[in-house]
Amino acid sequence: MVVGAVSSRRHRRLALALIAVVAALGVGAGVAQANRLVTVTIPDRHGEIPAKWLNYYKGEPRANVLLPDNYNPRKRYPLLVLLSGLNGDYDSYAYAGDLVVFNGFPGIIVMPEGADGWYTDWWNNGERGSPAWESYELNEVMPYVLSHYKILPQRRYHAIAGISMGGLGAAYLGGRLPGFFGSVASLSGFVDPQYFGVIADPAMGYLAGAQQNGDWDWDAVYGPPYGFYATGHNPTAVVANLQYSRVFVSTGDGDPSAAELSQYNANTAALACVDPSGGACFTGDWATEKEIIYPMSQLYHDALLDAGVNVTYEVQAGGHDDPHFRQELEAMLAWGLFKPVVTDPKNWVNETVATSGQLWDIGYRFVQPPDQVVHFQRSAASLSISAAGSDVVLTTSGGCVIDTSTPATVLVPEYSCRRQRDRTR
Repeated sequence: MVVGAVSSRRHRRLALALIAVVAALGVGAGVAQANRLVTVTIPDRHGEIPAKWLNYYKGEPRANVLLPDNYNPRKRYPLLVLLSGLNGDYDSYAYAGDLVVFNGFPGIIVMPEGADGWYTDWWNNGERGSPAWESYELNEVMPYVLSHYKILPQRRYHAIAGISMGGLGAAYLGGRLPGFFGSVASLSGFVDPQYFGVIADPAMGYLAGAQQNGDWDWDAVYGPPYGFYATGHNPTAVVANLQYSRVFVSTGDGDPSAAELSQYNANTAALACVDPSGGACFTGDWATEKEIIYPMSQLYHDALLDAGVNVTYEVQAGGHDDPHFRQELEAMLAWGLFKPVVTDPKNWVNETVATSGQLWDIGYRFVQPPDQVVHFQRSAASLSISAAGSDVVLTTSGGCVIDTSTPATVLVPEYSCRRQRDRTR
């Protein structure tokens, strides 16, 4: 599941640098400014990502940020978080040349580092230690973005999307932060890791370099393939978390597309794969799409429909390769990322195995990591929490703190506890 297969990375970065210089020289009165790609460092302040898991470069995790045409730092913009696939990094979309599809895009696009971490806090024999990629994305990347860029506050203007492993990340993390992301897009996404889980689960750890980095648990990422932790991280199993989101799902059917065939030449590709100076190395990957991604996407789509989620599903000719990925990005943009969504539902459900998080206007933190999938259900002022094997501390948007054992049903105060505290001072 490699995102993009193209020419020398050095040549691409040189070209991007030259474009940036030309754009900078052309800036002046009455001259329109094209979109601009910048690279930023987003530290893992709590040590979520030890250096051994960043094998593409040294130092703190990075992100690419594509700023829109005529970017004004005093203006608020829509936000798209765009996640990369396996064997990729924060620079994958720029490296593959895919950012051309975003010419004229009205918002800010953030492409954070995800390495090969599956956007998950790894199971690690139940220790749930590093790498902790979902914690990094939610607790480091998102606060950084919101503190460094002016983003429109309405939920409709926040989208998360990704290709392949990034599609898994978008579908999962969109449900971890449902009150923020209004639209979710999975493009050729690995959206049902429990599909042939006894094979997929150990393969995920192996492809992510678990054994190479000293983690000999063959189920290092999710634990037992059909256990609670794997289920709680499976987008197809927790589709109800996207009850009020717009969802776009696309996949290839595994048959070559016209765009792929136009690039495919066995002799040129074979030469280029040995000698990069021979041209672009493109051999296509239709088997992955046909045998893995397409069936997963079908199952995910059916589950979304059964849950009553607003989903748009597109199947195109194509494989698991960049010509098809670019077609999917274009289809996603045609679908529209920033359309109206529900903003403040009074009734909702969410299923999680996370130790802490934010569900709409309720923050939660379990005293101990849950030992099963936990079901939250909000019905007006009532909030039910299923058994978690741990007490939980809830914090409302009004600053009220509720400490309760589980299972439990509590009443969520409609008043602000901050105001009450102010009155007693």
